[in-house]
This record gives sequence, structure tokens and C-alpha cells, in this order.
Amino acid sequence: MIRAFLATVIVGLGIGGSAAPSLAQGEPEPYTIEVPQERLDEVISQVRNHEFLPDAGVEPWRFGIPQSWLAEMGEHWASDYDWRAAEARLNRFDNFLAEIDGKQLHFIHERGSGDNPTPLLILHGWPYSVYSFIDVIEPLAHPERFGGNVEDAFDVVVVSIPGVGFSEAPDAPESLRAVGARYHELMTEVLGYERYITHGGDQGALSAGWMAYDYPDAVMGHHTHMHFPRHASSPWLSGKIGAEPTEAEKAWIEAEAAAPFGQLAYILTHVARGETLAASLADNPVGQAAWIWDKWYYWTDKSGAAFEEIHTKDRLIDEVMYYILTDSFRTSLWPYLMLGVEENAVLPEGEVIANPAGVTAWPDPVFPLPPREYVERSRPSLIHYTTPARGGHFPMVEVPELYVEDLRTFRRSLAEHLSAPDGNE
Repeated sequence: MIRAFLATVIVGLGIGGSAAPSLAQGEPEPYTIEVPQERLDEVISQVRNHEFLPDAGVEPWRFGIPQSWLAEMGEHWASDYDWRAAEARLNRFDNFLAEIDGKQLHFIHERGSGDNPTPLLILHGWPYSVYSFIDVIEPLAHPERFGGNVEDAFDVVVVSIPGVGFSEAPDAPESLRAVGARYHELMTEVLGYERYITHGGDQGALSAGWMAYDYPDAVMGHHTHMHFPRHASSPWLSGKIGAEPTEAEKAWIEAEAAAPFGQLAYILTHVARGETLAASLADNPVGQAAWIWDKWYYWTDKSGAAFEEIHTKDRLIDEVMYYILTDSFRTSLWPYLMLGVEENAVLPEGEVIANPAGVTAWPDPVFPLPPREYVERSRPSLIHYTTPARGGHFPMVEVPELYVEDLRTFRRSLAEHLSAPDGNE
């Protein structure tokens, strides 16, 4: 019953969704991230004065975040953590604000090395942000600094979802497809790129896919590490392939359906009661952090190393402070609200995304990626499909070197495809 409800709300009302709006854009303005000290002091004081709960006497992480672990994180947060170090890492790159449809959109724009770097639009999901890509921006833009070839360079654009971080929230929740219209305006009208690649995971995968569908002349290729939107007859968690399945598809759809309910319950909360959750955690930094860190723990690939070996305390706090200091928690949930109203995670009946596509099936412990033949049902021009041995839901943080090399490999495959006689370059 619950899984059927989830499948229904993720499909949305009406296959295909609403058309992308026409937007007015402005010139980008350089931006320096500098949170007022008063705001920093306020958050640290709240953490220091938070009353942490005792452990429940159950197996750690069986029913969510252990209270003793949270208290240990809080102690480090209140006494040893330095947000200014995170700010400095962000400000190493060129940050900008651009007004699109009356709202400021924050993005990092790192122009690549060489004569002809490939424009790459990176789209984040939840619960991560522009900051999550801080370790991969320079290697993607300047591969020669890291032992790579300058021919693999990208012009890297990492943009914040409206309502997350330093991107201004819309007046009301918007679908991830509609948000893609803002991103397209940023790339073409503000930054002047005629063609570009879209890339994303989680919510970013849905926007990246819809952009490839809505703007086929501009999006020369799209690469994702979640597979959305799917073909019309196979909504997420429906248990349906929409055709006679292969053995690999049968195994995958069973694995997807077998995901523990506890790992998917957050979606029900976000979709159906997102505003209630936001109200309950408003002005509560530790509560917001607990909700977010819970996902970072369960969604990280821990098959080769312990969680604490993959993510340092400081890095985990950086990730939540990006939300907390900008009062983003509530509006970061707004795209989920639209999943139950007008968003669509499936294409219109009979439609495919014809642009060259790439999918990387990282070993995500909660969201298994489909086999190649399933992806090809909606991406007939699939030119890149890889199955790395390591890396979960956050590969840009968990395995940054592998993440960078995978995107470079996709770029090479795309260049070869587009240069072929029938590649439509």
C-alpha cells in the first residue's frame, strides 16, 4: 500500500508535466560568500545549548541516528568547528549571482584550461549543495594540474537549486522541470553557451534529464547517476518494466522494490508533510543536522571503509551549515512538494530522450541503478554506462577521483559520438 502510494505521487498528475516558462534574465554579478559573524555566533550558541538525548539502548543506526553520535558531533561543532575555512574553500572559485525571472540564482563558474573546454552544468540534489562539489571543480576544469590532459577540461558551472544556499527561493514551490528552465536561461542567455552538457544525481538527475528533453538543441549530452525521468510505463517503485523484462531488469526491479521502508519513509514525509517537518525543525540547527546526517550515513557506500573514514566531522558539519546558515531547510524541501502535485518522473507516453546520454551506476546502498538495457528504453543514444566498484549516493565526496575520471570518460565518448558522420554535431 505504502509503495503504491509512493509510486503514485512520484508519477504526479498528468504524464509529461507543465511546459517550461519563459524567463527574463540579468547580468551575473560577482559574489563573495561571507556569513555575518552574528549569524554564526547564533548558530553555535544554539548548538552549545542544545539538550542532547540519551541513547535508546538499541543497536546503533537501526532506528536512525544514535543520540551519543549526535552529541559527539555537537561537541565538535560547538568547540572546534570553523565555518570560515569552508567559506575560504568556496571563495577560491568565482561565485556569481544572476537574476532570472526576478530571483537571484547563485552559481560557481570556473572556466577550464585550454582552447576549447566543454561547458558542463552540474546540478545538485538533496541533502547536498554546491559545496559538495568543492573537491572536484578544479580537477574537472584544469585536468593538467592533476596529471590529466588539458583536452579533457570543462567550463564548470555548479548552480544552487532555487531556495538552497545563496540562491533566492521562488515565491512558491516549483517543479524540478520548471527549475530547469532557469538553468537553461543561465547557460544560454546569461553565460552565452550555445550548447552544453547537463549532469546531476538525485534531484539534479531529474532536472538534467528534463533539460535534455526540453532543450535538445542546446543540451549536447546529459549524464546522471540516478535515472529520471523514466519511460512512461515504468514509474519509480511501481515494480513495472513496461515491456517484457530481461533477467537483469527483473533482478534490478526486485532490488528496488526490496529497499527497506525505513530508507524511503523520508520521501513520504517530504512529499506529504514537508511544511510540517520544516516547522518542527525551524530554528533548530541540531534537529536539521540530524535529519540530514541520517541520509548521509545510510546513503554512503560503506562497503570498503567505515563512515567516519569517508566523511570527517568537519565535512559533515560543512554540508549542514550550508543549509542552516542560509535558512534553506524549508525551501530545500519544496521540490518534493511538487512531486505530489505537478512534477513528473516519467516521460510522456511513447517519448524518449534522444540526446546522447550517460549513466553511472554507483553502488548506491539505497537507490540501485537500473541495468543498461533498461536505461536504453528511454535513452536510445546511451553512449556511456559504467558500474564502479565504489561510491554511493555522494560520489563527488566519497570517491572524487573516480567521479572526475568518469565524467572525463563521458566527455570523450560524447566527443567521439558527435564527430561521427551521423553524430549530429
